[in-house]
Amino acid sequence: MKKIMCFGDSNTWGHNPVDFSKLERPWPVVLGGLLPDCEIISEGVCGRTTHMDLPDEEGKNGWEYFRQRLDAGGFADGVDLLIIMLGTNDVLKYFDCSAEESASAIAEYICAWRAHGGKDVLVVSPIYITERALEHPTFKELYTEKSPEMSRMFAGAYKAMAERERAYFMDAARFAKASDIDGIHMVPEEHEKLAGAVALRVKEIFG
Repeated sequence: MKKIMCFGDSNTWGHNPVDFSKLERPWPVVLGGLLPDCEIISEGVCGRTTHMDLPDEEGKNGWEYFRQRLDAGGFADGVDLLIIMLGTNDVLKYFDCSAEESASAIAEYICAWRAHGGKDVLVVSPIYITERALEHPTFKELYTEKSPEMSRMFAGAYKAMAERERAYFMDAARFAKASDIDGIHMVPEEHEKLAGAVALRVKEIFG
């Protein structure tokens, strides 16, 4: 049985845009149903960034957590494919982070993963943030007018980085979109679409 780890933020965790609860079937869960011969490990955390600390919130720096888990040993053991989808929280108002900087941070993940015996990596650029986020009661305080445009820059930067690092790549925005509720998170139907696309990509990778 192949083992796949999905490392991401709230869209991997399964944030419900309706009421902030956790969806029963976020895309990693759906993926497990589509790939019954694979074990899926979901490592999603709401608010996770690629490499930055959120003000007054601990545990959101993805790179710090990832590195600590690798250094502790066993994190990569037996994992045949690491799927990374991060970046949405890098364009919060607190940070002046470009898509290229986020891509460079993920390149560090890939190098560290391989140094600790990890195998293949699939880099997934996240879905787009829409202007609806700037109207949402909560998220309008966290994102800026530049955030939607900045989110559209991830795909190009991540693809170029993945090619340099000889990692696999896919663009989530080609297959799924943020809800009209908050402009950031997916409703269940979009999780289904993304999981379907990821499943096809995984089958290509595993041959």
